[in-house]
Amino acid sequence: MKTNRIRAAFTLIELLVVISIIAILAGFSVPVYQRIIMNGKQANAMNNARQIGLALRLFAGDNDGNYPTKKNSFGEDIKSSNDVFRSLVPTYLDNEKVFAVGGSKAGPSVDNDISDAAHIVAPGENHWAFIDGLNQSSNSNWPLLVDHTDGTGKFTDQENVLGGTWRGTKAVVINTDISARIVPLAGSGTQRFLPRHDDKSKNALAVSEYMGDGVTLLEPAR
Repeated sequence: MKTNRIRAAFTLIELLVVISIIAILAGFSVPVYQRIIMNGKQANAMNNARQIGLALRLFAGDNDGNYPTKKNSFGEDIKSSNDVFRSLVPTYLDNEKVFAVGGSKAGPSVDNDISDAAHIVAPGENHWAFIDGLNQSSNSNWPLLVDHTDGTGKFTDQENVLGGTWRGTKAVVINTDISARIVPLAGSGTQRFLPRHDDKSKNALAVSEYMGDGVTLLEPAR
């Protein structure tokens, strides 16, 4: 009986083999799981961005086809994308939730206080960058709304820093016709960029190179 019990038990080598197999399987499954989670968050972020885009389109419909520029609805000079989006609340959007993206360095959350201009889309409550100077008749292939960058119009594969929300993999984009896309980024490391529709080797957020005078990339206020 004693001999049978010993033979039925795992040896140390067998136990190590089992642990090694589990570790290998975990090594494969964790990145896949992380990718699935990221894809889900990106899809949710794109839906929020689309709502902002639709609100911008409604605003333009009431303002001769123009998106907010120079001054917002509260008479404030537009210096950041927050200043632009403040024009949408509360007339076209009744809350701030669509401006936040979990894990964003620029705007991970909002307090949803829209009692006055000072609290609407306050610094730290907005994830999205905006291309200022466009209108409804602008090229439909041009980006209008996009994930915030590192401040230079580029993205990075480093987490927890500006421009690193999706670890340099993809970017959420709303075009001037309010179509929504999740676009794979080009480049490498800390120099990832959004490819232009007409030349994939160029950065679509280097807007002054092809969109004309008076068009600028506005980042979130922090």
